[in-house]
Amino acid sequence: MATARSNGPVLLDPKGPVITAIACTVGAVLFLGAGGAFAYVTVRTVADLDETSGAWVWAGAGLALAAAFIACVGLSTILGARAERRATLQLAALGVDATALVLAVASAPPTNDNCYQVRLLMRISGPGFEPFECGSEVPKYRFGSATQGTVLPARVNPATRAFTIERPPASPARAAGGA
Repeated sequence: MATARSNGPVLLDPKGPVITAIACTVGAVLFLGAGGAFAYVTVRTVADLDETSGAWVWAGAGLALAAAFIACVGLSTILGARAERRATLQLAALGVDATALVLAVASAPPTNDNCYQVRLLMRISGPGFEPFECGSEVPKYRFGSATQGTVLPARVNPATRAFTIERPPASPARAAGGA
């Protein structure tokens, strides 16, 4: 018996066509290159099965598995980039303007490339959908000035609950002092 699954809210990092094309190209190179290597190593190992020792058979099997794994990474890169681009286009076409009220701010561990982050707990509300809460890790350089009670502009796809948020507006004192 299948059960209906509710769509959980997800903070979307919009992807443009160039980024998507680059990701798909890298994924295709990985998939085709490693897929070809997998086929070659598998055929070569099976063809030489009687003439080689057991150690070479295991080495061939290991290489074939490594190539298969890399091909799977390439395929998942392609599929993931296309899904993100599709979600970005749906949000642009079907999204409604909304607001995200920051309920809590906490530090978060840095990303793999040492980009510092903060964790925002937000309540997103707007026309055409039930308000919902979502916690997301966002870059500190963009959202480090957000505090509890900050209202951020947002755009929400009511059908999927995918959303984006914009930087907090600059305070009048900072805008006047910085100019």
